[in-house]
Amino acid sequence: MKNKLKRIFLLMILACVGLLCNGFRDVCDGAPKRNKVLPINVAGIELEVEVATTFEEHILGLMYRDKLEENDGMLFVFPREKVLSFWMKDTRIPLSIAFIKEDGRIIQIESMKPYSLDTHVSKEKARYALEMNEGWFRVHNVREGDTVKIPLALFERNKIEN
Repeated sequence: MKNKLKRIFLLMILACVGLLCNGFRDVCDGAPKRNKVLPINVAGIELEVEVATTFEEHILGLMYRDKLEENDGMLFVFPREKVLSFWMKDTRIPLSIAFIKEDGRIIQIESMKPYSLDTHVSKEKARYALEMNEGWFRVHNVREGDTVKIPLALFERNKIEN
């Protein structure tokens, strides 16, 4: 009985690994898939950024990318405010992250080093995180307390898949 349970457990793990590899095939093939793009306004600066709304998109983020164009970035959207935590384990490019409250106010900006296992945790609950090239916020004079305008469609809970 013990061996049968071990075999079933091992098969379940292998099936999960297979599903994950299949789901990330584009990444494994070296061709990161772009997410849907959304226009946002960061302290008066108009941008179009990729949007990560699902659990899978949150996990993948900007990993395995070799570069990010000057005004490209990724907005992570969560169903509700919570303490957010990010790391850069498989991310090749240096990034800056802004943690953003539900009302659009930036509460924290941090720099993140490529391949680092350091965690970057929001100092309070946030609904969004915006990753841009390292130093982007500084170069564009964007600071904590500034506002990010996000289209109202994202505030509808049924539009967010997780």
